[in-house]
Amino acid sequence: MPVNHEQGLRVIFFATFFAILAVRFISGLKIRQRDESSWFVEQEAVGREGLWSIVLRLLLFLWMVTAVVLYAVYPPWFRVLTVPLPLWLRWVGAGLALLSVPLLAWVHSALGRHWSTSLQFKTEHRLIQTGPYRWVRHPMYTVLFSFFIGLGLLSAHIVMLGLAALAVTVVGVRIPKEEAMMVAQFGEEYRTYMQHTGRLLPRLKPRR
Repeated sequence: MPVNHEQGLRVIFFATFFAILAVRFISGLKIRQRDESSWFVEQEAVGREGLWSIVLRLLLFLWMVTAVVLYAVYPPWFRVLTVPLPLWLRWVGAGLALLSVPLLAWVHSALGRHWSTSLQFKTEHRLIQTGPYRWVRHPMYTVLFSFFIGLGLLSAHIVMLGLAALAVTVVGVRIPKEEAMMVAQFGEEYRTYMQHTGRLLPRLKPRR
């Protein structure tokens, strides 16, 4: 019996999408149980990040949800703008998407109540250096890159690939702003932390 690669990739697409949403929802619910919120945006955060960035992230999320719904209810729509990627590359994308789920759960576990969707601090905020933060300063972004790029490759659709490109660009612009915020808040502690960690991937050698 021939292997139905397209069906397998489709199952992975939806499984990883809803698993990522579940991890986010559960993490946000745990924070909410402490009478806090990971979604509320303070005015200072708008100033740091820019209103355009916050609005664009919302639009990207709506874009992704719309694409997923259309993929679910009308698969032929996806075939109209499909990119002829080699099958092996699409399975690499599937691997990236699947790997992003346990990694995101690990990141949220380490970050705990300190997670926020915007560039802002929580009450009694501290510098997290455990879990993946022991080696990487922004593992959340690494995981999201893996997720978006993975979905783009495994779907081989121009809309999802475009979404991945925009998401990577938006987050890439945000990272230097977040690091400047962390330096301003934690000073020398964060500068020392930067010496032995990588921005998105573990550093091979500590910076001298």
